[in-house]
Amino acid sequence: MDGDTRLRITLLDGFQAARGNAVLPVAGTRLQALVIRLALAGGRPVSQGVLADAIWAEKPPADPAHALQALVSRLRRTLGSAGYVAQATGGYRLDVAASDVDALRFERLAAVGRDRLRAGDRHAAAAVLGEAVALWGDHPGTEPTAVALVAPAVATGLAHTLVEAVVGLADAEVSLGRGDAAAARLTALLADHPVHERAATLLLDALASQGRRAEALAQYEQVRETLAAVLGADPGAALRDRHARLLRAEQPAPVVGPSRTAAGHLPAPLTGFVGRHNDLARIDALLAAGRLVTVIGPGGAGKTRLAVEAAHRRNQAYRDGAWMIDLASVTEPAKVGVALLAGTGLRGGAIEARTQGEGDEVDLLVGRLGGRESLLLVDNCEHLIDAVAHLVTALLSRCPGLSVLATSREALAVDGEALVPLGPLTLPGPGDDVEQARKAEAVRLFVERAAAVRPGFEVNEATLPEIRQVVRGLDGMPLALELAAARLRTLSLPELADGLSDRFRLLTTGSRTTLPRHRTLGAVIAWSWDLLSEHERMVADRVSVLPGGVTSASATAVCAGTTVPASEVPELLAALVDRSLLQLAPEPGRYRMLETLRAYGTERLAGSDHLGTVRDLAAGHFAGLMARNDPQLRGPAQSAAVRVIGAEYDNTLAALRRRCDTNDAPGALSLALDLTWYWHMLGRTSDAAHWLGEALAVPGSGPKPERDCAHAIYLLNRGDTRPVKATGEAADARAEILELADRLLAYPELPGPYGALAALPLAFLQAERIPNEVVKPGW
Repeated sequence: MDGDTRLRITLLDGFQAARGNAVLPVAGTRLQALVIRLALAGGRPVSQGVLADAIWAEKPPADPAHALQALVSRLRRTLGSAGYVAQATGGYRLDVAASDVDALRFERLAAVGRDRLRAGDRHAAAAVLGEAVALWGDHPGTEPTAVALVAPAVATGLAHTLVEAVVGLADAEVSLGRGDAAAARLTALLADHPVHERAATLLLDALASQGRRAEALAQYEQVRETLAAVLGADPGAALRDRHARLLRAEQPAPVVGPSRTAAGHLPAPLTGFVGRHNDLARIDALLAAGRLVTVIGPGGAGKTRLAVEAAHRRNQAYRDGAWMIDLASVTEPAKVGVALLAGTGLRGGAIEARTQGEGDEVDLLVGRLGGRESLLLVDNCEHLIDAVAHLVTALLSRCPGLSVLATSREALAVDGEALVPLGPLTLPGPGDDVEQARKAEAVRLFVERAAAVRPGFEVNEATLPEIRQVVRGLDGMPLALELAAARLRTLSLPELADGLSDRFRLLTTGSRTTLPRHRTLGAVIAWSWDLLSEHERMVADRVSVLPGGVTSASATAVCAGTTVPASEVPELLAALVDRSLLQLAPEPGRYRMLETLRAYGTERLAGSDHLGTVRDLAAGHFAGLMARNDPQLRGPAQSAAVRVIGAEYDNTLAALRRRCDTNDAPGALSLALDLTWYWHMLGRTSDAAHWLGEALAVPGSGPKPERDCAHAIYLLNRGDTRPVKATGEAADARAEILELADRLLAYPELPGPYGALAALPLAFLQAERIPNEVVKPGW
């Protein structure tokens, strides 16, 4: 057909059919519906069933095929040529080119404009997207009414594409210095879509580029209040990032290369990224091989920062960019779908979904993401773990080009998930010199952040001891290190190091622009604790008193007298591992809790007046364990006993400290004596001297023979001539030793095997009576 007779269909700015310059009188709702549905196919055949559904919906005629045939005959007469509507296998086709249907031409232009924008050709993008938006007339609506009556899903998709095209056009305009045009366009868009974060983010840029900073700040507050009122959500990461830049009076960064929306919706980091090179490489490899990766770790481990860095680095691998959805402010599982709709630029769809069925959110997201190659960074999933797991699984199964990078304090536990466990940053060794310490990730992060608030701060011979104390005392956890560095505004480094004993009071100066639960060390950990069940929380509190690690037996012991059944303890420990509050130790069946988490748990116990009781339970358990294993040191099970005592050594010393602190003289003395053979076998003379001295210094009189044995072993391991004034009777160490030797040898029977440790060397000393003899350690 020549140009004068070509059929053209207008659907976006009202319905119209025209041949050449002549408008065709397509009268009647059903006849228009037939034209619209055929036109949307762009010249391809449409089955009779699809046409019948579009025309008659839920009230089909008795004979749909006959009724449709009659309607096609009417349409042919209206169009003036039978050739415009042709019969095809199983249906009909309209002889119209896709370029002559404005809705199809709009979709093609929008796609081309999006590609030009991603490629960084902003002039071409502005021209193509401007042409696409102009097809909607002077006042683009939210949905084309004509299409909505016939194909509502298509109408919704067109509306979403329009919003994206308007935002893309405004992006190009801001980049080309046309901030006034972009601001006007975005202001109109936000009037219809008041919680569209991408538009709001660009509007802040457009206003700031014109020097209208006060208006930009007011716009942010308006959007923030609307988000809270409509969706019960806080602004997303990118919008918060723009707000933070406005507060610092920074101009929008000039765009070089791909547009500012080409990267999707990732926040721009405000600080340098330190360390984690192996973790970044692992994420990159896992996303290249699979489609779901979850970074797991305790609060404050740097999961979000790592994931954002990884997403930025992999962004170019995804044709349609990366999007960040922060779930921290979402409190209800039912709102996860709404949050993902909002985070991917579909706040309007989110509002619509609230009034529809649950499945509509997934359908809207699939419509948005199904034909794209995108990466979703879903942050802070732990408090909504089941809802996130189900939604992510549904999206991945229906959107083949979608990948998901999640962060959580526990795994999603779904098929296809790959995990990146995140622990502390690498720490300096106790004997590392300055050059070696500078290579430790924890030191690098702390020094970099400290230098930002105290210019000239560095690692040197003078600062290394306190820096090592700080980074090791905070377990190398990034958030704790950043909070500690911030305190150097007002504290000296030695004051900071000394103050770590009260870390939750000290580390309370986080950024004002972060979420409240990330502003203080205590708030970060409290968030994890609040997500636990009652029994999980009780176990976490109680095992925090164990500095040397946790086993099922020790956890059961400290939970005695609570509502936690002993049979559930192994499962509860596993749950705490899943939630990143315990870590698996190298030894099978053992767990460890980071020092900062332990400090939080013991603080909770102290606040509930249970700390003393729990420490007593722990002391009783380890005293019994030593009493059972000490005899094994002198028999065929010696090797196994050495391993058991070695594994629980720190916990046993904590138990001994508890017996001493509570003035339990018999208990302290008995436990110390049960360790004497272990100390003797391993040559730990300094430990023996220290702890026997502590036990002997506890007021109270234990059994006389046991005290004398302990006193003698203490003196022999101390290895000098300083007298012990515990009884005030001896003035000279040699006389004291000889007196003890006489007393021990006079007993008809020495108490237990440790009596031999004391009596034999003392008997030798007594027999020799060598003048000026100095007792040697280990006799």
